[in-house]
Amino acid sequence: MRWKWWWMAVAIVSLLTVPSSTSANESLNALALEREVLDLLTPLIGDIGMALQGFIDIGKIGMGVAKFIGLISEQVFNASELEMNFGSYIPSADRKILAMFELLSRRLDQIEHGVHGIANSLRDLADGMQEMVRWEIALNTVEDHTLMDFANTVVSHDTHSVMSLMAHLHSMAAPESADHTTSSLHSGSRSYTVLNDPKDMYKVSERVTRKMILQEKMLRDSKGLPNKPESIFLRPSLFVMLHDVLEKSDRCSLNQSPQQLINGLFVLLSLTEARGYAMLEFSWMLLRVYNEGNFTVEQEVSERLFLQYSEDIMREAKAVLLHESREFYKCDPREHVEGETYVQITELMQGYIENEVDMNSGGSCSNNCGYYQHTKNEGCYMPQSQYCGQHRRCRGTIHDCQFYDADAWACLSRNPYRRYDYVRYENRHLLGPTQQCEGSEMKIDSWWRFFFHCSYCLCLCDDGESPTTDRYISLVPALSDTRNNKVVTGIQFIKQRRVIHLQVRQGQALPQGQVNSSTVEWVDVEPISIISTAYIEGIHYKKLSFENRSIDLDRLVSVGDHVVTGVRFRMLGSHINLEVQITPVNYTTGQLQPYKSYWISNDNTPAMARNPRRELKINSPDDPTKFPGLSKVDSVSDTFVRFGPTDRGKDVAQLTVPFFDAQTVSPSPSSWWSGLELFHKGQPGSGGFLGLKIISFNMTPHMEVKDNRSKTLDLPVIPAE
Repeated sequence: MRWKWWWMAVAIVSLLTVPSSTSANESLNALALEREVLDLLTPLIGDIGMALQGFIDIGKIGMGVAKFIGLISEQVFNASELEMNFGSYIPSADRKILAMFELLSRRLDQIEHGVHGIANSLRDLADGMQEMVRWEIALNTVEDHTLMDFANTVVSHDTHSVMSLMAHLHSMAAPESADHTTSSLHSGSRSYTVLNDPKDMYKVSERVTRKMILQEKMLRDSKGLPNKPESIFLRPSLFVMLHDVLEKSDRCSLNQSPQQLINGLFVLLSLTEARGYAMLEFSWMLLRVYNEGNFTVEQEVSERLFLQYSEDIMREAKAVLLHESREFYKCDPREHVEGETYVQITELMQGYIENEVDMNSGGSCSNNCGYYQHTKNEGCYMPQSQYCGQHRRCRGTIHDCQFYDADAWACLSRNPYRRYDYVRYENRHLLGPTQQCEGSEMKIDSWWRFFFHCSYCLCLCDDGESPTTDRYISLVPALSDTRNNKVVTGIQFIKQRRVIHLQVRQGQALPQGQVNSSTVEWVDVEPISIISTAYIEGIHYKKLSFENRSIDLDRLVSVGDHVVTGVRFRMLGSHINLEVQITPVNYTTGQLQPYKSYWISNDNTPAMARNPRRELKINSPDDPTKFPGLSKVDSVSDTFVRFGPTDRGKDVAQLTVPFFDAQTVSPSPSSWWSGLELFHKGQPGSGGFLGLKIISFNMTPHMEVKDNRSKTLDLPVIPAE
């Protein structure tokens, strides 16, 4: 079902180009005005940039905006409130107010830039959501009004005014809280003739109201509840609706973890409310400057409403965020391309045809194929006429030989990673896919020697010296530059010089979970030469073999305010094991403490007496790139998987699975990570892929919500006339 979206937008007058009512002698150019404002505020709060970051925390935008605007008001209106002729003795007051609000706007823009990609993802989910809010209440639009006109427009009673739209947004983001607040406001008996009536702040469009009532009626009817059209709090919030959409979606089109996406929605909604409130306060101040009245009561009402809105939206968001997944990983691409979307180990235990006469030093045929479970090639009997003299022989160890039939046709592959595309026996037994041979077919016939049958067997070749085997995994750490305050923001598998590496992307950490997008870059991988004596097997890289081919699947997550700054593989016994470097970070300033970095890992092994590490078995695997559907995560932490050949019947055991998913795992916008997981994903009958899953930084501990929520909003007492 395709649901409609609710779009909200507010057009605001261009503030920097309109004429001022102050005299020409008192007007200041932009630079001089900014310097004067900075001179005014710096003694009070220190460095403006750092102070605004401290004031306006991403987790509690509303409280910070209210605090900063209160400071502005104190500095501009520092005379007696009994004096109404403010404009007569405050030089360029309107422009000073404007300059101060420009500083605030820059900070809000900085926060919004950090969640820019999230708005795009929210729009991508449009087909699955009931309604959408256009978050942008910008501080720039048309140019035809004066500052006075602007102020009057913002504080008007119109249903499309800033106050009404803020209330509308509040009712959608936190409907239950909005219902309580509305009831409290409407239940009072006092008359507020001096105020712009607070009830106007809760008006919504007629179409939206009808839809709310209809949704609530259906919900009440389904639960057997009495109809009370004046109550709308049973309507789900935007956060709950987004959660429901994420639960039903495959998440493949998203570029963030579910928690990061919902937290981004919270930030965008908070920014919208903050900008609306800033415009209201700016307007009240302008009207005071232009001798239109005192408006201190109106300012106090709008501040209390704004703080209540902010608290309600934060509470609603946190309730959903606490149960939301912080995981982000890549789904399968539409088309698999080697070197771009996946990389693979090659020729580790590959299907190989060998006659039993060549697998023992005596050249005997007295045993059978099943006898040769662990052996090696001992020579080539009659190379001029037999198969052994016409194909690439196995120079390593030979394992798990099996007999299928005496005679066969083998399709020799053109792919350097494969020996055969299929093997077709004369008894019509086919190993591999049914297809035309694109290479060359070779006849392979067993023979009799006296009373013994010299049989051709299908075995597994483990030839570590083959020039076409890529079976090396780097053990060199991939680190971000913590000395320059950079954290890991992306990761991928790559293959260079036959070695598979972990490569990381880094970016400069900013306060409150954000990353400076202009600094994001890939960290170069150190090339490893397996033939150079400068690189030692077991220290710089691991060479896989029949005996050592297991890799551990683990989820490694830091505790508290720590972020990921590095990743590496190490050897834990005979297993390749993941480690993650984490570094303490100051959430408020974004500063790392690199000298306190350390590595975390899961040291559990299959040999443990209690809760040993378990193996994830892959049954009858085939080439994972053949499968059109999406792979599903089928592993859990604290397990391991063995690299091994594809199924003999499906693929003549020619490929090594699982493959490595080489897609970039990098949320957009870039953000801090708390951990990393190495996992397996696949489908029934597929060899699957090893993938990387990031765990985004948990923002909820920094969202301070009051426990003692008030159901009423206390308005200021209006003096009797």
